[in-house]
Amino acid sequence: MSENSDPYTLRVHDMTCAACVRRVEQAITAVDGVESGTVNLIEKQAEVIGGDPQQVVEAIRQRGYDAALVTQEEGGDFLLSFPKDSPGKEKVFQVLSEHDTEINISEQDGRLQVSTTLHPAEVLLLLKEAQITAQLEEQYDDPYLQEAEETRKEIRRSWQKSILAAVVGFGIMAGEMSGLFPPLIEARFFWFLLALLCLGVMSFSGGIYYITAWKQARHKTSSMDTLVALSTSAAWLASLLLIIWPDFVPGRDARLYLDASVMILAFLQFGHALEVRAKQTTREAISSLVGLRAKSARILQQAGEIAGEVELPVSLVRLGDTVRVRPGEKIPLDGTIKEGSTAVDESMLSGEPLPVKKAPGEQVIGGTVNTTGSFLFTVTGTGEDTTLAHIIRMVKQAQLGKPPIGRLADKVAAVFVPTVILISLLVFGVWLAVGPSPALPHALTAAIAVLVIACPCALGLASPIAIMVGTSRAAQLNILVRNPDGLQSAASTTHLVVDKTGTLTQGRPTVTDIYPIAGVDEAELLQRAASLEASSEHPLAEAVVRSAAEKKISLLPLEAFSSVPGKGVQARIEQQIWYLGNRRFVEEKRKDTNRTLPEDLVAIADAQAGQGATPIWLADEEQVQGLLILRDPIRADSAAAVRKLQAQGITVVMCTGDSQATAEAVAAELGIKEVHAEMLPQEKLQVVQDLQVKGYKVGMAGDGVNDAPALAQADTGFALGSGTDVAIDNGDITLAGDSLALVSVAVGISRATLRNIKQNLFGAFIYNVLGIPLAAGLFFPFTGWLLPPMFASAAMALSSVTVVSNANRLRFFEPE
Repeated sequence: MSENSDPYTLRVHDMTCAACVRRVEQAITAVDGVESGTVNLIEKQAEVIGGDPQQVVEAIRQRGYDAALVTQEEGGDFLLSFPKDSPGKEKVFQVLSEHDTEINISEQDGRLQVSTTLHPAEVLLLLKEAQITAQLEEQYDDPYLQEAEETRKEIRRSWQKSILAAVVGFGIMAGEMSGLFPPLIEARFFWFLLALLCLGVMSFSGGIYYITAWKQARHKTSSMDTLVALSTSAAWLASLLLIIWPDFVPGRDARLYLDASVMILAFLQFGHALEVRAKQTTREAISSLVGLRAKSARILQQAGEIAGEVELPVSLVRLGDTVRVRPGEKIPLDGTIKEGSTAVDESMLSGEPLPVKKAPGEQVIGGTVNTTGSFLFTVTGTGEDTTLAHIIRMVKQAQLGKPPIGRLADKVAAVFVPTVILISLLVFGVWLAVGPSPALPHALTAAIAVLVIACPCALGLASPIAIMVGTSRAAQLNILVRNPDGLQSAASTTHLVVDKTGTLTQGRPTVTDIYPIAGVDEAELLQRAASLEASSEHPLAEAVVRSAAEKKISLLPLEAFSSVPGKGVQARIEQQIWYLGNRRFVEEKRKDTNRTLPEDLVAIADAQAGQGATPIWLADEEQVQGLLILRDPIRADSAAAVRKLQAQGITVVMCTGDSQATAEAVAAELGIKEVHAEMLPQEKLQVVQDLQVKGYKVGMAGDGVNDAPALAQADTGFALGSGTDVAIDNGDITLAGDSLALVSVAVGISRATLRNIKQNLFGAFIYNVLGIPLAAGLFFPFTGWLLPPMFASAAMALSSVTVVSNANRLRFFEPE
């Protein structure tokens, strides 16, 4: 496979802590051509851009970790299932081969796997015509359902391993403490059998730790598994040594470390089971998004002279298929309405509860709900190309990444394990040298406890678990975080630059007045203006075109159309160049610059702008032809959204291409103090840069082409999901709606997530700062007590569970 710049995903097994994450990332980025590589400990996945995927996989394997490329299964094959009394594959082959000479049919688990150039719906129609009853099945299992099943199995295995180790460990402890077990000196064979039993339990309950630790040792690396393997092996080997050579520790009683060798694993597996169960909840947003997908689609198909309506699994629908949707049904895929009209509930995208009216030619989105009429639509997006799949992919990619604070934790963890091993050896040596008699048991107890209590599980989980829960909760609130850097930067936003049209206003302006010059008809003026605007994406353009359509005014053909973002549009109509835009644009484009604009129209424009309206000028190469007045009502929630942002300590800055008077009128109504009007895209960009030079953390909220440069420059770009693709592509956070209120929610969830990460990191570091000295026996001179290794393992497991539980509090985040 050749190098590419498209992101691809790798599944990486055997990762257990942040040290593993750091080493895998180093292996990925060391491969030639790799632009970036981000590893997620929770998902056991890596998101990579650039390089040869197979070379990256091999580089990870050379570091001691199993890796594989995650591929999207696709193909033309499908499965057919039949009632028991249906004809065999020979009859099916006979029917279908008349229409496809390259057809291939094989049996698979009592079903027929069909490879054909025929459309699956054609196959069903042909079989139905031959009076053969058949049903289509999806070729590939849902990866999310597979993942959920694997998670359930993992939890079940962890419980089994934990319970077995606990039963054996507690049994040995109870037998020793109660005096039921004979002394070591009198029954060495009995204790030897117990040691073998513990070895078997260690193999079952902790085999993965030893295998992974050995793999990493071969590659001269270490991780949490290394600490677990060293601590439990040391406990078991020390016990075996005492069984074989009881006098190795003169004067010592017969108590061994066999119980500790398995109890450590019992607590670890118990903690792992709780972790995995808690992690399941972090996938709720993904699961709910996946649940929005329709399972089947009803398509209209023709097979030869046979026509009919066939129900197919969504995965078998193809581009260009015609699909029927009835009232109350989910729209299965993205498409364009071909016939019929309806109203669609798009709240899963926009958060808006009111259904949106749809007519022929308009787009519908898979996963939304048809509320009223029945309609036909042509499929324009399938599989991973649908809007819903794009949203799911965006959430997954955000969860795989990590903000700068998370990368710092990975760097610390990379040197943490070898440091702990050195501390453990140092503690062992100190106890042997200056510890009370018998020194060896004290030294072993302290060294093993240090190895166990310092396992960096909590450190590795601190950042990714909070990001997963935070981004999942954000998705449920119609906020899609494109990357974790945006999550962290949004939390520190001090200034928010906002566009006016479509952000503070409804983005659905209307033409309220038309003022032509003498000798020009209103309809003629509107016709030329609408013709010019027909090729523009700006909301004002849509208003002009809609006004012409309502008055049944036909549009004129254009030549040499061009758009000047932030100013206007121009084109040739009937061999003459026409200009439509703001005052500055029209003045610049007129040949005769000595001629001023008509004073009466200037007065009207200024008066209307002062009341919040937007004047648009129409001119040819010689003179101004007239003026159109558009009004775009302020959104009902904009004032509250601005107040909320200001309450969060964020200064709102309006930056618009509209006139100064219009901008100031809107700003005054919303309580915005800083206003920049008549701005070109590069000037909006300059406003953002000027604020950044002053040391402010700048966010930018917008939805248009002219917002894209500023969105890209801002520390955090908030792209409104109702805006253009280029705006969304340049945003760090996409707000799946058109309300500025979602910006304050995004800032709130970002701050809560970052606060949670800091809490987790603080807890993980404090745990180790206090735990390592305690395990090392620093307080022994004052208390005469050493931390038993099994209690150290319980504390370590508890720290991981605490971090996961704290992160899951983000699931209950609610906007104020």
